[in-house]
Amino acid sequence: MEQIGGILIAVVTTVLLGLIGFAAWRYWREQVNISPEDEEHLREIAELNERQAHRISDQQLRTMIDPDKAWQIMVQRGRKNTRRRSQS
Repeated sequence: MEQIGGILIAVVTTVLLGLIGFAAWRYWREQVNISPEDEEHLREIAELNERQAHRISDQQLRTMIDPDKAWQIMVQRGRKNTRRRSQS
């Protein structure tokens, strides 16, 4: 009789752990699964952010920059990159 009780407890425990695992798997699958519409929306947002990050004003595009000013800008950006690398 004790063996049957031990086997019954083992079976019930196994079934409960299986159900918990199955529920966790279903929950994870729902969280990870992205619909094609959501995926397209995320892609459009990423493209918009990329375009806005590299946008230059029309006024800056129309004006000709002299070589000295261009050199100063390059040096300043180089210094910023050097500072970022040293801080990381």
